[in-house]
Amino acid sequence: MAQDGLAYHEIRDIALEAERTGLVSFWVFDHLNASPRPDQQPLLECWTLLSALAAETARIRLGTLVLNVNNRNPALVAKMASTLDQISDGRLEFGIGAGGMNRAQDQKQLGYEYEFDAYGVPFPMRTMARVEKLDEGLEITKRMWTQDRATFKGRYYSVRNAICLPKPVQKPHPPIWIGSAMGQEMIKVIAKHADGWNMMGSTVEDYRTGKKLLSTACTRVGRDSNEIKISMRVNCSFREGSQELRQFEEEGLDLAILRLPQNQEITFLHNFKLQ
Repeated sequence: MAQDGLAYHEIRDIALEAERTGLVSFWVFDHLNASPRPDQQPLLECWTLLSALAAETARIRLGTLVLNVNNRNPALVAKMASTLDQISDGRLEFGIGAGGMNRAQDQKQLGYEYEFDAYGVPFPMRTMARVEKLDEGLEITKRMWTQDRATFKGRYYSVRNAICLPKPVQKPHPPIWIGSAMGQEMIKVIAKHADGWNMMGSTVEDYRTGKKLLSTACTRVGRDSNEIKISMRVNCSFREGSQELRQFEEEGLDLAILRLPQNQEITFLHNFKLQ
């Protein structure tokens, strides 16, 4: 769900209702400014928010949809994720991406700074540089989770004999979801690193197209594409959402992520449970 304009107690109540409803997972996004008016709306930072929700909930899995690799050092992210997996007793879904520009550009048009510029976060404007950072960042994160001492030297990130204790509860590590459209270079990173792909698309035809592209990329690296789950976000009213979910279920979509109607989240979940 989008945290724009919501206080903690509101998000907590939505997460608890989602858990009571029987939903599998609850996801928050990684932005620094609320949209569309960051000077008029609060926005809770995702990692801190998930840590609090981990203590408030008992069953529902907790995920980031998705982390912006540019916002934090990947070794620190590995440590934070391992800690959250411990706090939640193995309920973390680790979603990450290369960082996009759409939201920042919308805010720029309204007279605000790009959020990464405002916060002093290094953010390459060249898309391929961000993809390369994601690839390196995931290599470091996975080594931190699975090796006693992690060493890696890349173009953008390096670690030397880095120790991450405690390790995550989940073995070999929390599920890695990569959020992306269908760009060729990103799909290569997905085939290399991901346990799941949060596919940017909205239709069954998008799903079919993406699945074919993923299969081709996995074949090239000697991997079975069935090892990688696919999720898509579903924008919905209750009736439209139910129909759309049935269509995706028939196609074999692994996980549908509901974009809850703003200011109607609790009501929607209650009706969803009754259905």
